[in-house]
Amino acid sequence: MLRKIERHFEEILAGTCVLIMTFMVFFQVVMRYVFSMPTSWSDEIAIYAMLWSVYLSVSWAVRERAHIRVMNFINIFPKSVSLAITIFSDFIWLLFGVLMTYQSILLNITFWHDSYQSPALSIEQKWPYMCLIVGFGLMTFRIVQVYYLWFKYGIPIIPDGEDVDQHHA
Repeated sequence: MLRKIERHFEEILAGTCVLIMTFMVFFQVVMRYVFSMPTSWSDEIAIYAMLWSVYLSVSWAVRERAHIRVMNFINIFPKSVSLAITIFSDFIWLLFGVLMTYQSILLNITFWHDSYQSPALSIEQKWPYMCLIVGFGLMTFRIVQVYYLWFKYGIPIIPDGEDVDQHHA
């Protein structure tokens, strides 16, 4: 059970957020053009759902090794050079993830000290902005996890060309 949660955590949450966003936008269109009674709160919910889905999807893509990379450039080199380039770029990405997680925490702390509410729903902004901490934190965790699985179980960090085409087509 825990393995299933770990394997599908981001997928389920990001997919749920996309469904909520889609429903809220559809609801707003119907309310505005069919009933001539637009709502401001549905737009706000759609925006928050979109933000959460984007930041959760970043982590999901790291886990699946599905982020956009210049694989043609990497594939022209021998396997050892390609591996070194990938490790170097992932190390820079890891540093970026740590920095962004830290900066997101600092930003969120300001929302805990100084109250700021959203205009339509009057939600404390510390909650929607938590997506930055969760997204960048999970992204950083997933990068570390990819390398742990590589060291411990030999799961490759550079997928074969055939796997990339089939898996991400």
